[in-house]
Amino acid sequence: MIKSPFKPPLTFLNLPLSTEFSSGDIAVVGLPFDCGNSRTRFGCRLGPNAVRQASILTADLLTDAEPSPLDSRRIVDAGDIDLPLDDIHAAFDAIERGIREIVEAGATPLTLGGDGSVSLPVLRAMHQRYPDLAVLHLDAHTDAYPLAGNNHYDNATQFTHALNEGLVDVAHAIHIGTRGPVNAMKTILHVRDMGYEVIPFDMMREWGEKRLLEHLHARLEGRPLYLCFDMDVFDPSVAPGVATPTPGGLLPADGIALLRGLAGLNIVCADVNTPTPVHDPSGATAGLAAAIATECLALLN
Repeated sequence: MIKSPFKPPLTFLNLPLSTEFSSGDIAVVGLPFDCGNSRTRFGCRLGPNAVRQASILTADLLTDAEPSPLDSRRIVDAGDIDLPLDDIHAAFDAIERGIREIVEAGATPLTLGGDGSVSLPVLRAMHQRYPDLAVLHLDAHTDAYPLAGNNHYDNATQFTHALNEGLVDVAHAIHIGTRGPVNAMKTILHVRDMGYEVIPFDMMREWGEKRLLEHLHARLEGRPLYLCFDMDVFDPSVAPGVATPTPGGLLPADGIALLRGLAGLNIVCADVNTPTPVHDPSGATAGLAAAIATECLALLN
């Protein structure tokens, strides 16, 4: 048999490229969108393919895994959802339709962002299947800031809209890793007043990994859980290519250990957001995001 001279398009971890979700367990999908409203940081729309490119090395390293997160499950890369960059409402509608198609076919989505705004349409789609959806949001920021108006959408208000739209079980929605220059108490107090639980980065350090994981399992066990992982939860010394770098964050070993400690929770959707290749000249952020996305694959049911 003559070997074909053609090579399939780049996919995450060299997974099969497919939109046949009914025969798959997990579907990786890119959400190449950013609001483009920062005066200094832009380019998250380029994140999905940067993570795919970095995952070539991750795939090579997975040969040592026993078991591998790719074993005994059909996992596909569906490519990117085709998104208009000049109309946030049309982009959100397209994301919601795409995620709903995956979920209705019985597959579990793992999304690659894109900035944090894309979490809102993902939540809209997931809420239709899981009306009691819990949330675990790892981020330097709560992304639940006050709205400038009811029709104001950006990458800092997705969890404000999610609460207003009744998309999450706020009694079981937790933001962890919150921090800022000096402190972030104004934001933390505001978000706690909304009903969310906030575990700031300083509290994470004080508690330590064991106590934090015991708390998360006690709060989230048995509930359908949306895991939202913003790469700026890491310190910018190890992940400089993000939308809003904030000094004082996690190191890679801490983030990976925290994810592995979530095993056993009912994670029904995960996303990895904000890799920004134009601010990531070494590729370190994309490489770390590929590792984080692979850890998320291992957690998904």
